[in-house]
Amino acid sequence: MHRRSLTLLALCAISVTAFGPIAAWGAGAKSVTLKRIAFSPGNLAVSRWTTVTFRFRDGTTAHNVTSTGSRRFKSIADRSTGSVGRKFARAGVYRYACTLHPGMTGKLTVR
Repeated sequence: MHRRSLTLLALCAISVTAFGPIAAWGAGAKSVTLKRIAFSPGNLAVSRWTTVTFRFRDGTTAHNVTSTGSRRFKSIADRSTGSVGRKFARAGVYRYACTLHPGMTGKLTVR
């Protein structure tokens, strides 16, 4: 092998050993389930660059996910089934609600 290739392999090995696999750096997936007219969990904390999947599991009852706080994200339109993911790159507190059901609120903290 060439010296440059060996150096690159050594750096990769050190990085993986010291920091864990590169795919794990902030790339976790978390989910929030919409069921029984509630977000579960109601409060979720994730690392930056995490994809949060909103899972609609309330049968024929439609819900939406609407950003309500000062830190915003793209809302999810009314639906009763399926899943929609949103990636959160900026740290902060994201508050959201289902506008179809008063009192159905949630909070996401991105570190």
